[in-house]
Amino acid sequence: MTRITELFVFQNKIEHTFEIKHPGKGENNVETVILTEIRDENDKFPVEYYMDVESVICYENLCKIVPVRIFWNVMGEYQRYKMINGAALEKYEGEPYTKEDYEKTHQILKNINSPFKTVRIDEILTTVKSHDIVDAVAGETLLEMDEEDTVHGASLTCYTLWHWTHGDIVSKIRDLTGNSFQTKQFERYLTSKKTDQQLFAIEQMTRIMLYNDVLRETLITQVISNNALLLKTLHYVEKTNSSDYFSIVKTLFFKGNKQIRIAMLNSLLKTKHEITTAYFEEFCLNLPNLSSYQEIALFLRLRSQRNLNSKKITDAFLPLLERDLLIARNAYWFLKTQELNHEQQSILNRFFEKYKEQL
Repeated sequence: MTRITELFVFQNKIEHTFEIKHPGKGENNVETVILTEIRDENDKFPVEYYMDVESVICYENLCKIVPVRIFWNVMGEYQRYKMINGAALEKYEGEPYTKEDYEKTHQILKNINSPFKTVRIDEILTTVKSHDIVDAVAGETLLEMDEEDTVHGASLTCYTLWHWTHGDIVSKIRDLTGNSFQTKQFERYLTSKKTDQQLFAIEQMTRIMLYNDVLRETLITQVISNNALLLKTLHYVEKTNSSDYFSIVKTLFFKGNKQIRIAMLNSLLKTKHEITTAYFEEFCLNLPNLSSYQEIALFLRLRSQRNLNSKKITDAFLPLLERDLLIARNAYWFLKTQELNHEQQSILNRFFEKYKEQL
């Protein structure tokens, strides 16, 4: 659980106090931290965040613990760290960090997929016996890691700092930034050439449920040219009202590529909104442009699931009998269940005579 407990505002700075978890502190342990938000010169929007943390988690008071300041950008992405109050990091048995060790730690913290993501603290702590007392300390660990993934003799420090950097605080930073954005800022992020900024905008627009014509049209344009936005776009669209949902889905279905069309059909299969026959008939106009068996299969499944039938739907499926056999066979079994006029039945009969051994 993570929650805000206090808020202090200074000139161009806001201090947010949170209670968050660090895996090295134990499953049920909650740590109180202060996140500082640096605002622009107009004191309107965040430009950076930082937090002062302890350099290492140590259970037996045998470690040197020093403060480290970690910096993030407005999307919660790690930027850098620095030592404060003249402190310095140390390795096993008090060996001081070298310049190379500081740079290596920076590279480790930059790696969002570091092995420390899945390492447990008990894999780093070394159990030693001294004067009949068993202590858990940070020492020469038996944990095998590649040379570039840790600082030798300082794995516990790397572990501690990595989880401060990439833990619960990241989502809090993203939400704080999202709360400060308005349509103009979201539009700028949506039209960015950086996919991570576009995804951030969609994520936050979804969270705060911000819907308007400007953002809707901008998002449609962007997702058509960048399918990496498709999954988050679906989450956003599926939370809007019925009218906007059907309008956006139809636009993307007609203007998007195969991947987008499949996503829209899957969304329609899952939606709780009522799909009218007239709406499905409009979709049938795009049947000639469907290029794969998967699209046709989903189309037929949707028709069957919602029990959508009309002369226009039947007419739209008849030309599919002239497509490749896999698609045509699916269309045949659907048409066979429909009430057809004489001409339509003749077309279906000719198809049967030609392919009856393969149906």
